[in-house]
Amino acid sequence: MAIMAVVVSAGEADSDSKFERFALSSDGADAIVSALSEFKGSLLEEAVVLTTCARTEIYVQAQEFHRTVEVLGEIVSCELGVSEAEFQQCARVHYAVGAAEHLYRVACGLESRIVGESEILSQVKGAHENAIAAGLAGPVLNRLFREAVEVGKWTRSETTLASGSTSVGSAAVKIMLSDLEEIEVPKVAVVGSGTLAWEVAQILNDSGVMVYVVARDEDKGIALANSVGGQWKSLSFLDEVLAEVDGAIFATSSPVHLLGMSNYVSIRSRREKASPLVIVDLSLPRDVAPELFQQDELKVTDLDGVNCLIEKSMNVRFDAVAEVEAKIKSYLDRFPAISATKELSPVIASLYARAENIRVEELKEFAQRHGEVDARLLEDIDRLTDHLVKRLLHTPATQLRKVVNGAQSSRIVEDVKTLFGL
Repeated sequence: MAIMAVVVSAGEADSDSKFERFALSSDGADAIVSALSEFKGSLLEEAVVLTTCARTEIYVQAQEFHRTVEVLGEIVSCELGVSEAEFQQCARVHYAVGAAEHLYRVACGLESRIVGESEILSQVKGAHENAIAAGLAGPVLNRLFREAVEVGKWTRSETTLASGSTSVGSAAVKIMLSDLEEIEVPKVAVVGSGTLAWEVAQILNDSGVMVYVVARDEDKGIALANSVGGQWKSLSFLDEVLAEVDGAIFATSSPVHLLGMSNYVSIRSRREKASPLVIVDLSLPRDVAPELFQQDELKVTDLDGVNCLIEKSMNVRFDAVAEVEAKIKSYLDRFPAISATKELSPVIASLYARAENIRVEELKEFAQRHGEVDARLLEDIDRLTDHLVKRLLHTPATQLRKVVNGAQSSRIVEDVKTLFGL
């Protein structure tokens, strides 16, 4: 019996459009979990399904390698409505320590399209929690996923792999807020209502900024404004809005400049704020006319400036890759113990159960021998003995998990059984 991972990701599918055929919705993931449950106890013992916008991965503790791969291919292909041949072309199988290494890399963000991205760790945790709720997780994958989350948390707290801004939206907001840091609650206009405008507005809102949405499309603009508790204004009111706000982020697909010299003159005549209007233009072609970049009352950053910040952030992240890979290697040294968890866990559980039975019996005899014993004293003795048993067994149990590996697990397990009469 061994750990396996069957993986389809955007990178392995060669293109985003090709991967879209293999991306599971939340309902699809639930259907896969349900289908896998039917094979629990026969073909596989445990399973965890991890799905994101860029990957579909199934981790299993399997009894048969080839048959398990076949069944997983059948289940996923059926749910996605693709042929098994198509699935096999894009799927990759990781086995034993290779499966553990892949999961650790995923949890750390090394396998993400944006190296070090933060969302994947919570998605790994969520996949494990879903498997527990479905009754599919067990001692082996429980330990594997706990360690994956542990090394993922270490990566984010102790290295620079997740530092800095790595999306256009987050980098734009970082530039904006760095220029407005002295304002307690900045007012920022988001010009546009497309995907990028939504990302920017959400990040601004999460940062405590008062958001104004300026958009040509009324329905989309109002929807975006409502999502961040902001206000919508038609594009015809752009000058009026920019005269009132502290900054503006442009993210439109307009073929012409939305902010030219005539707009600038209008804004300057209305504006009462002493500080410059901070503008970040994310649009191509530009929304802000080139001649406005030199005006004293404006501080304008274009997409090139945003991309420079992203590049610096990525360089800092890449510097941490070797450090994270070394940490993953140290975790992989524990893999033999993880593989033996299935055999060892029941023995440790029996050890604790036997100790608990002895403790309870001794307490009962103590109470009988001493007749009327104060109830509060008995409670104190109960807590004390419970604590002593757990303290005494903690070190042996911990050491067992450390020393057991695939080659010698059976012998050590039998020795423990004999030693403690289990």
